[in-house]
This record gives sequence, structure tokens and C-alpha cells, in this order.
Amino acid sequence: MKNTFKKLTLCVLALAAVITGSAAVKSISDADENNEPGQNVSLAAADKTVYCLRDWQGYIAVFEGDKETPTTMTDIPTETLNKVDREKLKSGIEAETREKLLSLLEDFSS
Repeated sequence: MKNTFKKLTLCVLALAAVITGSAAVKSISDADENNEPGQNVSLAAADKTVYCLRDWQGYIAVFEGDKETPTTMTDIPTETLNKVDREKLKSGIEAETREKLLSLLEDFSS
């Protein structure tokens, strides 16, 4: 009986992690889809954008370049992270590419 409960709990937690990660990635991709139709961004220009993950009002937020306000908010609460990750988020975690940004967000959501 205890093993069944443990397995069920583990499955629910794994599902919650997948859903949270998907929501974080979707929020980033939704922001890209909302660009104006006439706006063309080359891949070279997109690669030059430096992203930064920081704690913003208790959640992980994505900042672009040197902006002081986030361009995207996630639903990943920083209180659920370990102490080392919370400390890194205080000073900011840089991602040089969008792929690296998405990878970091996926790691934090699981």
C-alpha cells in the first residue's frame, strides 16, 4: 500500500514538473509569436541578444540585454529552488542564445 502511494505521488510530481516546464517554454514562445507582422529578425541578430534570468517578485523572469524590467515572466517560483540557484538568480544567470535560455528554464522547472 505504501509503495503504491509513493509511486502515485512520484507520478503526480513528475507530471507537475513537465506541465510547469511546458508552461515556461510556451510563455517564451508566445512572446515571440506576438511580434509585429512586418518585423523581420535575422538569425544573426537573434543570436546577439543576451538573455538573463533573475528573480523578479519571487518568480524567475527573463530579461533581455540591459533592461531593468523583465520581458517575460515565468510561473516558476524561486522559493522552490535550492539555495545555490536562488543566489545565482540574485546576480543573474546569462544565456547567450535562445536555446540556452530554454534549456535553463527547463532545468529550473523540473
